[in-house]
Amino acid sequence: MPNQEKVAIVNNLKEMLADMSTVILTDHSGLSVKGISTLRARLREADSRFHVVKNTLFKLAVAGTQVEAAVADLEGPTSIVITKGDPVAAAKALAGFIREFKIPALKGGVVEGRVVTDSEIRALSTIPSRPELLAQLVGGLQSPIAGLVGALQSTVANLVLTLQAVAQKQAA
Repeated sequence: MPNQEKVAIVNNLKEMLADMSTVILTDHSGLSVKGISTLRARLREADSRFHVVKNTLFKLAVAGTQVEAAVADLEGPTSIVITKGDPVAAAKALAGFIREFKIPALKGGVVEGRVVTDSEIRALSTIPSRPELLAQLVGGLQSPIAGLVGALQSTVANLVLTLQAVAQKQAA
């Protein structure tokens, strides 16, 4: 018989995972309490959360979900990074922390319904964030328009200069 505390933990995990788009699994061994607090603060800025979980309880919580495939062979200390928002922002925050402190180690995860490996999460952290991509798109769309406006302005300027030259020649 499971005890009430464990049932509550599993139900809490199910509620947290119900509307999440990204779950990244990490191995937090060697990470101090201060380090965990720092990591949580950085992930909070990326609209993400960090939780230390027990493997058996986490497996029960994800049974029947897309995350189940990612946790089939889960071993060792496990923590999760979950986010509703931009998975790139969460991956960037986590990767930046890992570069600085060399821990936690990535185990894999699920990004928007797709099981990913640790190397794919690292690759995800290298792409620009959503706002940066939108800015690049707007810049790319704006560039040809700006070029057209410049070409039209130079054509109008040349016409005005030509008319002025003709007017000066006729006046002389």
